[in-house]
Amino acid sequence: MVWIVIAAILIAAIGPLFWLLPSRRERQQAAWRAAARAEGLIVELASVDKLDATAAERVTAGGERRAARRQCAAYRLPLLPAIESAPSWLLLKSPCENRYLPGWTTPHPPTALPTPAVDYWQALEPLLAALPGGCIGVEANARAISWLGLETADEDDPATAAAAIATGLAAIAALHRQVADVNRAP
Repeated sequence: MVWIVIAAILIAAIGPLFWLLPSRRERQQAAWRAAARAEGLIVELASVDKLDATAAERVTAGGERRAARRQCAAYRLPLLPAIESAPSWLLLKSPCENRYLPGWTTPHPPTALPTPAVDYWQALEPLLAALPGGCIGVEANARAISWLGLETADEDDPATAAAAIATGLAAIAALHRQVADVNRAP
């Protein structure tokens, strides 16, 4: 009987320590983020507009509007030095809208696009399609190219996925530099 009481006390004392251990999902996120940092990407938490939000997510019970947002990770490739005349845009995956590219939409109009912009979007389309993981958006501006997504366990190796993300962002950055050179030309 004494041993049962001692075992119960030990379980009660040690049990809460197991809550401090990271879950499987947290370990996967840590592996994704470490692999992204090893590729030279800056890892941040971000939020983007939730395009498929329900009415309850857009309006409170009291009738007040609220912004439906989706939490995600942002893997940013910094552009050093900044490309001031480069295009700026945010594309979000959308199953029902096809603004600029099939399956993608943008909440705000892009700026500093080359003319004709159709060629730019056509060059960008295969680069976006090659981005792995749970990509839900891509953002480009003068200072960084960003992969916005959900760090999913679908990828077998986070290092491989992070390398593919870094390669895709570098290709978009190269396209960005080409467009900036054209925009700067007199």
